[in-house]
Amino acid sequence: MNYTGPLRLVCTKLFITTVVCLCWQSCSKKPTTIEELVPDLVFDKKAQAKQFAVVAQGTQPMIDDLEDGDLDGRKLEGRNWSWEQFDDATDGTQFLTIVQLDKAPGQGENVLYVRGGGWANTGAGLSAKLAHKASPRSYGVYDASAYTGIKLWVKVIGLKQLKVEFGTPETTSPDNGGICLDNCPANFTHAVPVSDSWIQVKIPFEAFVLTAGKHSLPLNPSNIKGIHFSFETLGDYEVWIDEFSFYH
Repeated sequence: MNYTGPLRLVCTKLFITTVVCLCWQSCSKKPTTIEELVPDLVFDKKAQAKQFAVVAQGTQPMIDDLEDGDLDGRKLEGRNWSWEQFDDATDGTQFLTIVQLDKAPGQGENVLYVRGGGWANTGAGLSAKLAHKASPRSYGVYDASAYTGIKLWVKVIGLKQLKVEFGTPETTSPDNGGICLDNCPANFTHAVPVSDSWIQVKIPFEAFVLTAGKHSLPLNPSNIKGIHFSFETLGDYEVWIDEFSFYH
């Protein structure tokens, strides 16, 4: 009896099944790096070689309490930065200053105050690039892995949520000290509900994720380029921030 035909058919089916399984495992593999999550990302290798880490020791968590009365962050654990504004490049306006409130939630009276509106695309926001003024300028990344997350007091008018983002070298252009040239992904993001009364927002690093397709990647807190607060509205808004800090 000739078993060559049936045997060849079984072997062919087994081969096809094996190939399908391998392809499925490859396609369904959970990414562990931004490069795996966004494989078409294009890097600036020269900018990548210039990146260096400023490491927090975990003993001085306050990022800015505003009590020094200026827009420079607290220079603790190697942090060296100032509050910066960004917007969607349309014809809106945004004003940033420090004000004194009798009932500020922090230890003193000073709080950060932002007023804006009239944007036509994505709105505007604030950035805290924690190692941006370190030498060599702008290529520093901040290693906050000694902490668990960030917290702050916030009060708003005109927004239902505050979008908080963490940038990394891979999500930041070389113009801003990052390494991404093309197909840049969004930042690691988490949105929190806010109101016109003071609330303390406390967000662990693991809550910040970068999503592409069916997969998401949690933030690596040892590789931070900046922390961004996005005010995504086309209407008018006011935002007050106080006691911006890391926490254990």
